Amino acid sequence: MPWRETLYSCLTPQAAKLLRDLSEEDAAGLEEMRFRTGRPVEFVIAGRSRDGALALDQQEMGELLGALSGYSLYAFEKQMAMGFIPLAGGHRAGVCGKVVEESGQAVRMSAITSICLRVARAVPGASAPIRPHFIEQGGRVRRVLLLGAPGCGKTTVLRDAALYLSDACGVHVAVADERGELFARLPEGKGHKLDVLSGASKALATQILLRSMSPDAIVTDEIGHEEDVGALLEAARCGVGLLASAHAEGMRGVTARPALSKLFEARAFDRYIHLGRRAHVLGIYDEAGRLCRKEET
Repeated sequence: MPWRETLYSCLTPQAAKLLRDLSEEDAAGLEEMRFRTGRPVEFVIAGRSRDGALALDQQEMGELLGALSGYSLYAFEKQMAMGFIPLAGGHRAGVCGKVVEESGQAVRMSAITSICLRVARAVPGASAPIRPHFIEQGGRVRRVLLLGAPGCGKTTVLRDAALYLSDACGVHVAVADERGELFARLPEGKGHKLDVLSGASKALATQILLRSMSPDAIVTDEIGHEEDVGALLEAARCGVGLLASAHAEGMRGVTARPALSKLFEARAFDRYIHLGRRAHVLGIYDEAGRLCRKEET
């Protein structure tokens, strides 16, 4: 499992041993490793929680945090203030501790007490069940929003969808990869028509990509902030296809979140696809929120 080798380099020897000691079956289903000061390490495997015997003290948590940041915490201060550290291979470490605010904005996080290591995997074919909804007759790429709870597989589906559009459909795909989770690096021999802009906010990245890359479609992850609205509406007005994701439980979640509600009212998306655990399709809706297809069996 190549992803394990990538993670070993991001962990302390103590934490890496936990990963090495997992059976092949457990490792194949591993979704998260959760570290909390003074409490047993928690594994989330195929949606089920299991405690390990090891508990890290404050010093060991600090050492783990240092390893995750490549021993350069200052370089990740901005991301940590937002609650995460991006890792190689698209993995992510969520962090929780004491937030320092200035002018209503989080500027740094210290005294870390919890670390949630989320495992990312490339899953070839993850977008296959919903690919017919990507492109209209005539070749125009639709504007599609994936909906679902955190950890249900939205990012995995987006990653596979971007590669499918690029390599199988010949679409020029531009990726606004704010946190470096979609494409920290491209799979070897894939993504021939795919351009990735990382590190910029989704709003800024979308504007840059529209001006500089003339894409047929833009792909981005986890929208839902007010600043995302204007950029995505501009992309829609330009006739560019969109593939994006958002934390929302179906259409009720869309109308309950102000930014998503604005995009819905403006008909920014042609399709809304609600995903459950492991990217299982729960429902597909049109631009007006009408059900097009019920839950798969």
